[in-house]
Amino acid sequence: ERRRVMEEAPPSKRQRDGEETLSGAEKVVFNVKKAVAGAAAAAFDVELPPTATVRDLEASLAAREGCEAQLITIVSRGKPLKDADAKLSSFGGGGEPVPVVYIVRKPAAPVAAPVAAPVAAPVAAPVAAPVAAPGAAPGPAPGAASGAASGAAPGGEASTTNTASSASSVCGKHSTKPGRRIILMLRHGQCCHEGERDELKELTQHGHKQAEDTARFISQLFALGKLPTKRALLHSTSRRARETAAKLPVHIQDLEVWNADLLRETDPTDKPFRAEEVFNRLFAAPEAGDSDALVIVAHNNIILYMLMRAAGVPIERAAQAWNLFHLRHASITRVDVFSNGEKKVISVGAAAHIADTAVTWRNVTGADMSAWKGGGPERHKFGGRMVVLVRQAGGQGSDASISQQIRSVTDHVKSLGGYMMSGKAMVACTTAAQSTATSIAAKLKTVPQILPESIVQEPEAAFLQFFTVPIESSRDTVVIVAEDAPLLYVLLRSLGMSVEETKEARALYSIGHGSVTLVNIKNDGTTKVITVGDTCHLPISDMPAC
Repeated sequence: ERRRVMEEAPPSKRQRDGEETLSGAEKVVFNVKKAVAGAAAAAFDVELPPTATVRDLEASLAAREGCEAQLITIVSRGKPLKDADAKLSSFGGGGEPVPVVYIVRKPAAPVAAPVAAPVAAPVAAPVAAPVAAPGAAPGPAPGAASGAASGAAPGGEASTTNTASSASSVCGKHSTKPGRRIILMLRHGQCCHEGERDELKELTQHGHKQAEDTARFISQLFALGKLPTKRALLHSTSRRARETAAKLPVHIQDLEVWNADLLRETDPTDKPFRAEEVFNRLFAAPEAGDSDALVIVAHNNIILYMLMRAAGVPIERAAQAWNLFHLRHASITRVDVFSNGEKKVISVGAAAHIADTAVTWRNVTGADMSAWKGGGPERHKFGGRMVVLVRQAGGQGSDASISQQIRSVTDHVKSLGGYMMSGKAMVACTTAAQSTATSIAAKLKTVPQILPESIVQEPEAAFLQFFTVPIESSRDTVVIVAEDAPLLYVLLRSLGMSVEETKEARALYSIGHGSVTLVNIKNDGTTKVITVGDTCHLPISDMPAC
């Protein structure tokens, strides 16, 4: 097997013209390396006086890169240097080099004609299968389709033919049609032996069921034209991810299968640039006129990091995303990437396609004993308040289609009370959402509370009223049925965004009619988002085509 070896160049010790040499007592030396996707950059030293600040170091690196200083992010010993006024003397001195890594963030892309994304080098995979270049459109390589179509196990032999064939040969080099890549990020199924070594972490019987349900659901999306026909699968090399990914080629024909160590579980707060490298590789804009789908099977932390970066959240805040979300096993997080660089979050942790009897969100400590404990999954309802955000039924469908949406979302919300949240619920809605809310309220044996008209334009009052811990009991449920704008507002506010940040970030999300979003406010006041924009309970035939 031919592998590409990325060798690190030795640190450069050459003094630059115009630089003064400081003595060890009056300087701080930084051994600096730039984080570059696809290659290891050469290290170099930067010497600054102890009185200099982080801002001065940023300015020095910006001058070297020929960019603005605010585009530089510096990390030392796993932590971003966020205090620009901090003295460099606090990081070291006496001539001993202080290791730092920096990244140059891309400036905000102007709205312009789509430009073809450059093709990055393939990731060197430790197992037999290489990783597709992110700039390339996922799809069967010439002469390699038969191996994928036969359902070859992930990590098995794959053709070394470069899959980065130009999309212009398929769609036309000068096509002006916008390109789109649909990225589906799947958390692995439930595994056992949590906290032990990787190879012991096999899927539980419920984990296998979850992975099977998700594979079948995605295969139906492809079969009914809800996803682009060009497709590829990329999975982590961890056992639980391999076993989850193995279900997909069984049901999906012509699926190119790749793997990468970079997708293994990681703590982005400890290794932020590892996670950032994965994001930059996989979320590259497709070429104009091209359309493809990339299915990624990975882990909670890395999925959430990439989600937050796609939503425009800075590196240091994206690294903390695992504190804000609690994804269910084998759930689907979808982000659409367009050829002009724009990204849209469509869903987070969608799992309504998985049978209620198999849904879980925590791994199992020790062996899987569910078969000896009656066969049910090990799970408990969430404590505190579960806020259920339902976008009202509607869209371009017929009256019959909208009525089916209402029935489907009503049944789904009712079912959540059986295993995830309290059946004691109140329902509130906007005037435009009364039809959907009335159906849900009847199922929950209550009547909807009609919110003031002003809530649609000024939803802060709804956030302050409903996003609190329960008062009368340790567990309750609040269902809010409304249009997408106020629902996204209260969701983003629950993630700790300011009012101004929330208003700007809403445009990066697009939740469908009849979708369900779950936010859990624990009794200690902390918040966990379970899912956003889940429409997997709706008939697939009613979902929009790609």
